[in-house]
Amino acid sequence: MVLEVNVPKTYLSLDIGKSQTQAWLFAQRNGTWALQGASRVPTAIEGDGTEFRKSIQTLLSQMEQSYEIRLLDDRGQITNIRRLEGAPAFIGLTLSAGKPIRTAVIGLSEAYSIAPLRRLVSLFNCEVVLEVNLQDNLNATAQLERLLMSDVELYIIGGGANGGAQKALKVAIENLRLVYHLIPRAVRPQVVYCGNQELAEYAQREIEAGLDMHLASNIQTNPGEEDPTLVWKAMLKAFERLRLQQIAGLAEIVSDLHTCVIPGDFSAGRMVRFLERSSENGKGVLLLRVDADTVCVIAARDQKLSGISHRLQADDAVLETARGLSSQLTDSNSFATYIYNRTLFPDYIPATLEDLSIEQAWARVRIREALSALQKLDPDFGYNPSLGLLGAYEPIILSGSEIQRALPHQGLMIALDSILPHGITTVLQDEQQLLTALGSLAPIEPLLPVQVMDEEVFTNLATVVTVDAPAAAGQKVLQVEVNEGEQMPRLYHKIQVGDLKRIETLANSKTELYLDPEDESDVGMGIPGLGGWVGVMDSEVGVVIDARGRPLNLPVDENARAEALRNWLWELGG
Repeated sequence: MVLEVNVPKTYLSLDIGKSQTQAWLFAQRNGTWALQGASRVPTAIEGDGTEFRKSIQTLLSQMEQSYEIRLLDDRGQITNIRRLEGAPAFIGLTLSAGKPIRTAVIGLSEAYSIAPLRRLVSLFNCEVVLEVNLQDNLNATAQLERLLMSDVELYIIGGGANGGAQKALKVAIENLRLVYHLIPRAVRPQVVYCGNQELAEYAQREIEAGLDMHLASNIQTNPGEEDPTLVWKAMLKAFERLRLQQIAGLAEIVSDLHTCVIPGDFSAGRMVRFLERSSENGKGVLLLRVDADTVCVIAARDQKLSGISHRLQADDAVLETARGLSSQLTDSNSFATYIYNRTLFPDYIPATLEDLSIEQAWARVRIREALSALQKLDPDFGYNPSLGLLGAYEPIILSGSEIQRALPHQGLMIALDSILPHGITTVLQDEQQLLTALGSLAPIEPLLPVQVMDEEVFTNLATVVTVDAPAAAGQKVLQVEVNEGEQMPRLYHKIQVGDLKRIETLANSKTELYLDPEDESDVGMGIPGLGGWVGVMDSEVGVVIDARGRPLNLPVDENARAEALRNWLWELGG
């Protein structure tokens, strides 16, 4: 009699990041999906692909040795994954490494074509280096010259209502044919067409780009309305074809693993969109990922997804603004020198309290600039540089290397000072960047991300209550009653303008707060003066009552400002 061994079904997700390549293993046990383990190695995509393949092989070997899974052949080499018994049912692959894709957007107008295309490419690691507005009355020759001089890797042409005017679009299509065929390139450019559908087949015949041409439905569903989801499939194909040409060895890895490669930001965006759609609180969901060189902001609200990956250039004005957000007194030259060195060595770990203060101040200003950039890209986002995040978002999810290496209260402080939320919200931390991993597997096994997130895989950092009040400094704006259960005495806190108050929560229990605002104080209950009971779960920092005002009122004097920042940080945890 032969006993059958019940091998649990598994899925693997890989993310080739800018500095680290990560792997996550998910297994199904007792009918429920859960994270089984993770590992990481340094990313190595430069050169002829040899080191890249070795790094992926090392990562797979680590996962194979740590968990009951088969990923390599008997010689320890990457092979056709379908030949291996006990291999994962599917391997998701996301890519964040690589230079941004040089992109040209071509459309019939700024509002109805160019702006939607900017928003479309924001989750695909694209840098828009050329915009061609067909209403600018450029003649065909001048337009062609701009296209030839731009060194573009991805052309996206959109705009025009279905059945609308065609002449200007036809000129652009004819110019794209010349650009595609006349310029010799090692990496063939990709073309995405998402405009007037009556010209789709014409564009395909005219440009003759073969597999480098990707047709999609019109991004402009009705005048003034856009639906980027109609173009995502074409954009994913274009992204993959470019990256397979640009990164040596990637094509072989994709073939061996029988998978496809998608942008890391797009994958995370899938999950942010899912969380917003499955939420019952009527608020949006915000992901803020802070890495050494970029800040990624992805927001979903009212069933609309937008995002941006923002890199801030360090100039004198920006550095001086950042220095003003430091809790340590540092002269301008030392501050600037540290930041410039930091850009050269992004993985440097702060060695002193002064270094740490500079790091956190630089993170604050980078986050603010990224939020402002997304507001410019998407006017519906709801952010004001002075007043903060006016749109209602819950939860706010923090992620990235800069948040990861900070202590919980430090990461929360950085986020609060930068985002400046309003009302009541929950701040979580995605310590393992699971949103990226889950997004790569969601189309294959939709139940997996749902069950994994039900296991509370995110760290609950804090519940934040912001008090908006027109009162003067020092005036009472809120009374808080804390109920921690029948066995604990009731606690009462008086909150004044300028206060940042931390209220600890008990482990493995639910704390209830009664918010009793003054008549003109708004705590997010709907109207000023309205309060009530709020239930909060245990969290790393606890409940944070922020009555510091919007805009954030920092002292003008450098010493007083640094002291205020230190006191706020101390209140949250030291």
